[in-house]
Amino acid sequence: HRLPIGEEQMVQAIFGREEISRRQIVARRARLMGIKADPDGAQTYRDNTKAYLAKLEQTSHYVDSRIAGIPKGNRQLITSHDAYGYLAQAHGMHVAGFVTANPGVEPSMAQRRKLNQTISDLKVPAVFLEPNVLRASSVLVAMAHENDVQVCTIYGDTFDDRVTTYIDLMKFDADSLARCLG
Repeated sequence: HRLPIGEEQMVQAIFGREEISRRQIVARRARLMGIKADPDGAQTYRDNTKAYLAKLEQTSHYVDSRIAGIPKGNRQLITSHDAYGYLAQAHGMHVAGFVTANPGVEPSMAQRRKLNQTISDLKVPAVFLEPNVLRASSVLVAMAHENDVQVCTIYGDTFDDRVTTYIDLMKFDADSLARCLG
């Protein structure tokens, strides 16, 4: 099922967050499919969708407010790979550096020197690693220690016992960014 023409663009324009917008669209599509498959449950599908969309909107505002508290000069994001452009763009941050564009490829010595210089020049208070790559990202951990900056956690596309939903992920990342960069 497709959303009415223009609704997808409207959702993206209102929230300005591509990922949250996608989740809203998926929720609306799931509602339509549920109603089609189970017309007797239509009101439940509508109620559940409305509640979830409200949670997404609340989460969007929560993330906005947490990141707004980070001083503008500290809104520099350095991670193990280039996967956080959406987050940076949506919240006035800058992806200042990453170890490698492809998480499966080791960085060259020139890339390492450049990233180490970026960390040093910007005097970032923290670098960010996903929990599932923490052990494999010894390069960024070593650079952080060399420059006396924190190594903080950020989630990308994986869950664990601490973060089990998309909403948990967004709130955790906002809190981690605010705590480590603020």
